[in-house]
Amino acid sequence: MISSVRKITPEYAELQVTTNYSFLRGASHIEELFAHAAILGVPALGITDRNSLAGIVRAHQRAADTGVRLVVGCRLDLSDRSSVLVYPTDRAAYSRLTRLLTIGKRRAGKGACNLGWDDLAAHADGLLAILLAGDPGPDDRPSPITDRLSRARDLFGNRAYLALTLHRRPNDAVRLERLARMAREHRLATVATGDVLYHVPQRRILQDVLTCIREGCTIDDAGFRRERFADRHLKSPADMARLFARYPDAVARTQEIVERCRFSLDELRYQYPTEVEDPALTPQQTLERLTWHGAARRYPGGVPGNVV
Repeated sequence: MISSVRKITPEYAELQVTTNYSFLRGASHIEELFAHAAILGVPALGITDRNSLAGIVRAHQRAADTGVRLVVGCRLDLSDRSSVLVYPTDRAAYSRLTRLLTIGKRRAGKGACNLGWDDLAAHADGLLAILLAGDPGPDDRPSPITDRLSRARDLFGNRAYLALTLHRRPNDAVRLERLARMAREHRLATVATGDVLYHVPQRRILQDVLTCIREGCTIDDAGFRRERFADRHLKSPADMARLFARYPDAVARTQEIVERCRFSLDELRYQYPTEVEDPALTPQQTLERLTWHGAARRYPGGVPGNVV
């Protein structure tokens, strides 16, 4: 008698997805990403565009259409070149995240965002964070990652994780092992991510074109400014479990994070702002006072006659 063993499909949610709302970086529309995730059996997508929540509303709609759950998030590129994926766990944390992005964009000007660890610390309550790490460097030399791991742990506590992502470069296995060891030393859990830039492999060509536009160069001259490997596409849970076979806990933790990040845009409702009124003044008098106060600030040398 031949016994059959049922193969259990691992649960994996992709928590690092860049869409075309990350200008000249993401090469797939949100609709394409959610539709393909449903085909692959990916139960949830974490949308993490760079310093932006611009695509979250559309992602919320597509999640409802496809049955693939949306995990609201974004990628923060900090002034010290650290990068952190952050996800609000509740409505209050979402409000803090939007205020944080407003601060960074006002400070940096159009098309940019300037934030540091101190800014993140002031808005960290209720946010879950995944620190992105590059090359940890040789064992016998200090690495910037060490300081960033300590900052993340001190700031977020058990809401901090370290991403394990394949870079498809020489010594990738050694790099992941070092990162996993450093995470254990700093008491951070690891989580696997695919660092997705497009939904299917065929979009790699378009992503290269976007890179060239961003960098102001031709394909022939792009060199290592292009992405160095071609599998930045969505993968099935089984494929991710195979790629991270040495780190099954890091794969399983993606579902843990999905469960911890329960915030949904369905929780948002319009709220009329609280007005500050002087009971001694009528509404018209209040408006006039505010208008003249603003005019004096706008024209410190005196309000021009035509404006008056």
